[in-house]
Amino acid sequence: MQRVPEPGRTASVLLATFIHVVFFGLLFFGVSWQKEQADPVFVEYWEAPPVVEAKPKPKPKPKVEPKVEPKAEPKPEPVKPEPVPESPKQTLPEPKPVPTQAAVEPPRPAPKPAPAPPKAEPPKPSQAEIELREKERKQQEAELERQAELKRAEEEKRRLAEEKRLLEEEKRKQEEAERRRLEEEKRKKEEEERRRLEEEKRKQEEAERRRLAEEERKRVEEVQRVEQLRLEEAQRRAEQERLQLEREAAERRKREEEQARQQELARQEQLRRERAAEERAAKERAAAAARAAHQALVDDFKARISAKVRTRVVMPPNISGNPEAVYEVILLPGGDVLRATLKKSSGVPAYDTAVARAINAAAPLPVPEDPKLFQQYFRKFNLSFRPKE
Repeated sequence: MQRVPEPGRTASVLLATFIHVVFFGLLFFGVSWQKEQADPVFVEYWEAPPVVEAKPKPKPKPKVEPKVEPKAEPKPEPVKPEPVPESPKQTLPEPKPVPTQAAVEPPRPAPKPAPAPPKAEPPKPSQAEIELREKERKQQEAELERQAELKRAEEEKRRLAEEKRLLEEEKRKQEEAERRRLEEEKRKKEEEERRRLEEEKRKQEEAERRRLAEEERKRVEEVQRVEQLRLEEAQRRAEQERLQLEREAAERRKREEEQARQQELARQEQLRRERAAEERAAKERAAAAARAAHQALVDDFKARISAKVRTRVVMPPNISGNPEAVYEVILLPGGDVLRATLKKSSGVPAYDTAVARAINAAAPLPVPEDPKLFQQYFRKFNLSFRPKE
């Protein structure tokens, strides 16, 4: 029995993989973009000279270089250095008290004053301040360039406006001159058209007179021609009537002969059709008998196959109703089962499994020896089973 894959399993696996990849990507970028480079902290250490006093003085605390942080304003004001809080890891231990020697040794001359610590050099501008000043310089240059560009654009605009005004004035003058020229041409054309119409009217009147005279002459000639045609037509009709009578007689004889020939052909065709119908009916009866025998043989083998399989079906208990299980069976020549696929489940998995086992256990199944018959009906066919059949 072939295992049916679960629908949507591949799509679910792909979706879960994609979501995990996106989640780990967000975690990685969410942590990495917040990393900042720690600024270094410088500490100077000074050791005080020995003093002859009852109580030793503690050494001065180490000085810490101030940390200058650049600001992002366009014109930053001088930044006041702020002391960086001491880190617990960099706190120096308090000096131990030095034992006095006043009771043992005579007093010594006053100690020299401790050398003054070197003055802190003014902090050099950081890379951020240098970049900020360079950015401000470029911004100022860009602003000057933009103002110069605006001035040039304004001058170009005034120049173009002046050119446009001159062009419009020239265009207006040209249009006025063109209008006057067109009016003059129109007047001349109207005068020429008036003279042309008068000449054309005169010619039309002369042509009308000649046309009327020609029509009268043609009318008289037409009357004479019609009379001549009437006489010729009467003679032609008489001749046509004679020829028509002779043609009708010949056609009548021809139709009668054709009708007799068609009747003979129809009789022969009827006889041929009757013989063909009898032969076709005989062939159909023979074919129907062969098909019936053929189908009976196929049904017999299918019944034998079903009976052999049913004898090997182990019926599960407590089956309600009479459900149907349909299997598609593919056989090899000789009756061996190549594959049995469930096409329609009975709704009882135990019964479906029992039928599949019975099909495989019944091999080889009884099949006809004729290869064509096997290939057509038993190479691949369906078997249906019900518990109460």
